[in-house]
Amino acid sequence: MPDIELSSHNSSRRTFLTALAAAGVGLTAISTFAGNGLTPTGTANPSVGPGGVPSDGATQFAAIPGKSIDLKVLNFALTLEILEADLYRQALNLASGKPLAAPLNANSAVYTRTVGTGGLTNQSTDIGYLYLKQFAYVEAAHRDFLHATILSLGDTPVARNPNGYKFAGPVNPNIAAILGNILPLEETGVRAYLGALPYLDNLGYAQAAGGIFSTEARHSAAISYILGIDPGPAKRSGDISVSAAQPAQNTFEFYLKPKTVLQAASVYFA
Repeated sequence: MPDIELSSHNSSRRTFLTALAAAGVGLTAISTFAGNGLTPTGTANPSVGPGGVPSDGATQFAAIPGKSIDLKVLNFALTLEILEADLYRQALNLASGKPLAAPLNANSAVYTRTVGTGGLTNQSTDIGYLYLKQFAYVEAAHRDFLHATILSLGDTPVARNPNGYKFAGPVNPNIAAILGNILPLEETGVRAYLGALPYLDNLGYAQAAGGIFSTEARHSAAISYILGIDPGPAKRSGDISVSAAQPAQNTFEFYLKPKTVLQAASVYFA
């Protein structure tokens, strides 16, 4: 597990945003991102509290435990990473002819593809399976990192769903279908991180969360490319834009509010 320092800086977010605004650097951003929680204090956005943190955190994370809003956000992220890691494990097992309930083997060499292409080219199938295998271990690493981080901060990490997880519907045993069922999960994860980031008052935590966000976005783009889908960003139902005046749909990533994410993720809970 990478050694990432998550040091605490009191009022770091407030100081940072105030400095930007004072320097004039943040003036365009203040206008562009108004309403999504990135607006510094003092601007005309009643949904934003002190330090630029949205004021609806108690509502958005009501279902998530945590001793502080930062820890609630981390547990929110852990909830999603537990889900993603489990479904990736199931997907890899399905693509490798193993029982769905089999745990992720520490040795990735034990996995070989046993399913068909689903209409993909042989090259795309091979690369898609390789991505599936690699990403399964990445999601497990995200899960373990967040779990250890929350423990190190003196709080209790959320547990996995007692009844496990499942795909929204039957998944045909071929690479195209398996990746096609993974993609919506990745897309939701990308939007979840971007939607939750403004609630973090500690820039150290935000940097670590942003590192996971970037990785999830790469996963989504890579899978989309294999499936012959525009990697986007492409707007989906319920998406929120960070700017109302972006020149094209793929200029900025879209995001979702945490409550919306949890509702979307509930379909995967067995």
